Amino acid sequence: MGRNLIVGDIHGQYSLLMEVLDKAAFSPCDDTLYASGDIADRGRDSARVIRFLMSLPSCRPVLGNHDVWLESFLLDDARPPVWMESNGGRMTAASYIEERISKEEKAMHGSWVRSIPLCICTEKYIVVHAGIPMGFDEDDLLHMSEVLRNRGDAMTPQEKDFMWDRGYISSAISYRDSGRIYNHNRLPLTTDKRIFVGHTPLPKPFISDRYHLAAVDTGAGHDGGHLTVMDMDTLEFWESSPAAL
Repeated sequence: MGRNLIVGDIHGQYSLLMEVLDKAAFSPCDDTLYASGDIADRGRDSARVIRFLMSLPSCRPVLGNHDVWLESFLLDDARPPVWMESNGGRMTAASYIEERISKEEKAMHGSWVRSIPLCICTEKYIVVHAGIPMGFDEDDLLHMSEVLRNRGDAMTPQEKDFMWDRGYISSAISYRDSGRIYNHNRLPLTTDKRIFVGHTPLPKPFISDRYHLAAVDTGAGHDGGHLTVMDMDTLEFWESSPAAL
């Protein structure tokens, strides 16, 4: 029986992705690969990353904030300055030229990104990019995992919270450090499922049993960070070599 693995924020780091999947002995035919979002930008090989993820028999990403810009670029050729100049979009656009991606394949990539949900809820796992929106319970998350999200500027504040709001992980880290829940608007979710998140780069994966949390973004989008793959059942993890941007 295959494993359920999750990879942290990839940020266009194709070589690191191949390295860490090899360390984890990933089997495309047997294992399911979840992804915490932010698959593109900053690294030089976003097009190769997307092509690879699309080729997998079982790949289940959630949408990250960088993936919203990516979707608009792929489907509308949008290139906002905030993405191009400050968030790695220039590298992503260049990767589509370098890989000689045709308009047809670019559109296929865009349709694939368009299909990525804001959250995934299974019998054992909850996967979101940034965290749990304030006031959400497990039923709300299940509902959001089953509806088609809005695009771009039409996204609701709660939809954007899935990709930006660090309140849940911040509360979990505060509880680790102080033993107290400092923000009662960010109480641990009532669930038996493990919650996997990315978005917040950390030196190592962070596990909080009190918050049912596993944070797997270890900074592949930053110099010296790593890309992490984790077994979602055992919480064993593997790390890539340091990123170089």
